[in-house]
Amino acid sequence: MNEFINDCIGVIGNPARTIAGVMEKKRWKAALAAILLVTAIATFITFPVTKVEQAKFIRDSEMADKLSDEQLAGLDQFTPGQRISGSLFAAVFASLSLVLGAFFVYLFFKVGGAEGNYVHYFSGAALASILDMILGGILKSALILIKKSMIVHTGLTMFFPGLDFRSLPFIALSQFDFFSIWYLAALTLGIAAFARLSPKKSFVIAALYFLFKSLIFIAFSYLSMKMMGM
Repeated sequence: MNEFINDCIGVIGNPARTIAGVMEKKRWKAALAAILLVTAIATFITFPVTKVEQAKFIRDSEMADKLSDEQLAGLDQFTPGQRISGSLFAAVFASLSLVLGAFFVYLFFKVGGAEGNYVHYFSGAALASILDMILGGILKSALILIKKSMIVHTGLTMFFPGLDFRSLPFIALSQFDFFSIWYLAALTLGIAAFARLSPKKSFVIAALYFLFKSLIFIAFSYLSMKMMGM
């Protein structure tokens, strides 16, 4: 437990050394457990707000034409079981996102000539995700509760309040989230120390990964909204 607490402190104060050490020792279980727990709790707490707003978005979209009046009226209703299952699903989704994200980080760095196996990179990504999925997740959850809205800003989108969250510029700018960039920067420094890469080369590889990830997410999000008539 003390080791994990030290890792949490280290990933903020000295990410290169801390993440490199975690990658070397292949330590990921405690970080993953903490991420899943915080994600589930945060989703459970904010569920009433997000459920109501999701219902509003559906009623204002073309999807509303395909639903009956009874279905539309019940969109913002939920049972305790649905709230719990939603929280568990969010935790599962978070774990899958971490597994997939770590895989692509590993893939890009391996192509770039870095050392190590997937488990090393997953360990580093799990610890670095404390910055994004735990610290960022807690702040975003607090903002959701305060604003009573699931559309909260912790990145470049906060400087463009007039943008519609469904627009392509908003989706593109949302990739530049401060916590996500902090996560990637810390992980990049850790990988550089672990794999004995120069920081410059490590950041170039990370930038290519970020560009790839962002393009995929932007295309998927925009097309999904268009298909749903939002």
